[in-house]
Parts: sequence; C-alpha cells; structure tokens
Amino acid sequence: MGERTVSRRRIPRWLLGTDGWLVVAVTTLLLWGLLMVYSSGADFAWWHLGGDAFYLFRRQLFFVLITSVWAVLLAVVDYRFWQRFAVLALFLIWILLFLALIFGHARAVGRFLSGRSLQPSEWAKVVLIFYLAVWLARRKGHLDNPWTGLYPLAALVGITASLVLLEPDLSAAITVVLLGMMMFFLAGGKLRHLAVAFVVMVVVGGLFVMVYPRGHDRVVAYLAGLNDPQHALAQIRLAFAAVARGGIFGVGPGQSQIKVRGLPLAPTDSIFAVVAEEFGVLGATVMVVLFGLIVWRGLKIAFAAPDEFGRLLAAGLAFWIGLEAFMNMAMMLNLLPLAGNALPFISYGGSNLLSVMSAVGLILSVGRASARERLLERSDTGAVVSLRRRNRRRRVSGAVGASGVRE
Repeated sequence: MGERTVSRRRIPRWLLGTDGWLVVAVTTLLLWGLLMVYSSGADFAWWHLGGDAFYLFRRQLFFVLITSVWAVLLAVVDYRFWQRFAVLALFLIWILLFLALIFGHARAVGRFLSGRSLQPSEWAKVVLIFYLAVWLARRKGHLDNPWTGLYPLAALVGITASLVLLEPDLSAAITVVLLGMMMFFLAGGKLRHLAVAFVVMVVVGGLFVMVYPRGHDRVVAYLAGLNDPQHALAQIRLAFAAVARGGIFGVGPGQSQIKVRGLPLAPTDSIFAVVAEEFGVLGATVMVVLFGLIVWRGLKIAFAAPDEFGRLLAAGLAFWIGLEAFMNMAMMLNLLPLAGNALPFISYGGSNLLSVMSAVGLILSVGRASARERLLERSDTGAVVSLRRRNRRRRVSGAVGASGVRE
C-alpha cells in the first residue's frame, strides 16, 4: 500500500507575517477615501479649479499610489534597519518645521512648504514616534530617574511641539505632547511623572489659548455649543445637519447637499460630516470599526514584537492613527474644540496620507519580523528534535565477513 503524501499550500515568502486584517482595513479606508474625496470635492473643483471636477480625485489617487508603494517598501525592509536614521530624521523634521515658520505659506491652521503641498507638522508626529521608540527602548530600566527619563523626554517633545505651536497649529502641538506622554507610558514611565507632564501641558495650552485669539474663540464656541448646539460654530452646525439628514442609512454616495451649502473644508477636515450624510450612522459606525480594527491589529503586532523597539513602535503608531481618527470625528460632533486634524486615509491631502501610510508600513514590518523569528525558532527546535531522535536509534550490527562487508 503506497504512502499518502499531503501537500500543503505554503505562504509566499514575501507575504510571510503580513497581517491580512490590517491590510484589508487600510485598503478599504483608502478606497472609501477616494470615493469621498470625489464626492465632497467635485463641486468645489468644478467652481474653483478651472471646471475640472476630477482634479482633487486625480491628485488623491496619485497620493494613494505613491504612499502605498512607500508603505510596501517599509513593510518589506526590516524596521530595525531604520534605527540608524532616527536622530537624522528628528533633526530633519525640526529643520523643516523651522523653515516652514520662515518661508512657509500660512493657512488658518499650520504652514506649508512648496506652496500648499508639504505640511511638516503632519510628518513630525510619525517621526517623533519613531525616534521616541528608539530612544525609550535604549533607556529601558532608567526611566524611573527623571533626569534620565522624564526631563530629556520633555525637552525632545517640547522642542517639537513648540515649533508646531508657533505655526500656529494648536491641535497638532497637543497631539505631539499626547504622543510623547503615551510613548513614555508604554515604555514603563511612572504615573506621577505623567501626571506632572499633563498638568504642564494643560497650563501651557491654556496660556496659548488665552493669547491666541483664534484658539480662544474656538474654545468659547465649543463651550457654548455644549450648552446649546444652536450656538456652536457654523461648521459644527452644518455637520449636525449632515448627520441628521443622513439618518441611519444615509442619502447615498454623491447625494450630499450640505457640502454645497457652505460646509467649510468638505474634502479635508470636514469630510466625516459628508460620510455621515451619505452613508448614515451605519456607514459612520463601519468606519469607526475599521479604525478600531487597525488599532487592534497594531497592538496585537506590538505584543508579539521581537524587541522593545518594535513593541513601542507598533503600539505608538497604532495608537496615533486611532487618536487622529477619534479627534477628527469628535470635533465634527462638537465633543472636542474644532481644530485642523485630518481624518486618516479619508481626508484629501498628501502629507497626512504619507504619514499614516508610513505608520502602516512600519507596523507591518514589525509583524513580518516577528513571524520570521518565530519561524526560525520552530525550525531550530525541529532540527534539535530530529537530531535527538536519530541519536536514540538502535543499530544492530551484523557479522562482518572476510570481505569486510556486513552480512
């Protein structure tokens, strides 16, 4: 009776360790974002950009393709390769932020280099997470001492946040500080140190809001909107109207009316209001679930990371994507003061998309490295077991004949 051979389908080596759920969630959001950029920006492009309704869509499609290729490159290359460039990346982003202050094009929130194309404050977030992951991993066990942990960390985060704050971009500066605190917590920093840092952030942020008229007006309007939605900012009232008009199931893709009735920044900061109107509460909930899936898979990869650097990097980037999404959605619903946070993967713009796709690529790289190391461990274990089994085999030697051949 012949032996049965069972053929198993092997995963291609270049796909080994790639988190399928994370890829599916990101791809779905990217395609959804392309649809929403066209839906929310076609009328704007037609009237303000030379009658070309597809202008914003084409540019966003280009951004998606380029950043996807970059994310694949980051996923394929071992994330530990980039550690050597951490200091260079941080100094480079500081230089870009400084240049934006001097030569950049000022917008209502933040500054741009090269006209309106490059926004260094978006890149600063992912670069800071990457640098702090390297820095904190090397100082593991020395974070209890504030002189080797909290104070140097506060200086690194403070310089980055100050450069962003001077643009001025209060929401991005607050995000930078929150990311620094989160990374310190993930690395095992003491809670009382975090409490001190939080108090300092609140005091400095409060002082800035008091002296910065636009920030002061936003906070006053936010508090007024909490008491009575009719007194909220016009952008928030229009977002409420979009949610109410969308209902449970939405009015359908491309059928939004609020986007052409004065909703500011419909393709960028306010795009979640268009999502809620066209896809309803159900569609908005699906989007929240997709972002939650990204955070969950990122944390799962972080817990299985082969080293402290990978753990901090994957967890920090996953939390950051979730934080950006939460802040954008919460601002549109007046749960937070209105600011300029983009909705990851959905809002129009190349700078934010480059940042979040870089984060996705690095998270996937950590997962792939973990899978490779687990595979090597299983291979080594299997080899040892095989050797032991061969050593335990009994051999019965036959008699040796005159010719020297065993009988």
